[in-house]
Amino acid sequence: MKRALLALALFGLPSIGALALDQPAPDQPAPAFLGRWLTEPRDGIIEIAPAADGSYQGKIIGGSTPTRVDAKNPDPSRRQRLLLGQTILVGMRPEGDGAWSGGTIYEPDTGRTYKCRIELIDRDHLKVRGFIGIALLGRSQTWTRFTGSSLDLSTPAR
Repeated sequence: MKRALLALALFGLPSIGALALDQPAPDQPAPAFLGRWLTEPRDGIIEIAPAADGSYQGKIIGGSTPTRVDAKNPDPSRRQRLLLGQTILVGMRPEGDGAWSGGTIYEPDTGRTYKCRIELIDRDHLKVRGFIGIALLGRSQTWTRFTGSSLDLSTPAR
């Protein structure tokens, strides 16, 4: 019994420590949902990357209206800032089985912030669900991995 506990303490704790940090262990690949995603209405490009606190965040890096301002922001002092470059997805943490939750997503069309859950459908599709309270009271979009070279979607591809 003592040997089993010692083995657990020596070999089990490093993996428990890696889980507690909410980040992949150094020898594990980065989550498959990192990268650039085209929103479902195909008008925005969001880049998902690690945040400084160990969670994951998404920033608007391109779209069909690069000069669009945050006109619906509930804070009047922010209504003239460009949406391009704004972080709209924050605080996402691993939930397991290809899903992340615990964060929020800002919807520029309404100026509202919702709780969020992300689920990797496959390598190139991401289900993003914004909701109030419980996940049943919300709306989902399917984002597609963006592989284009231009971040300006207002110009036709050549």
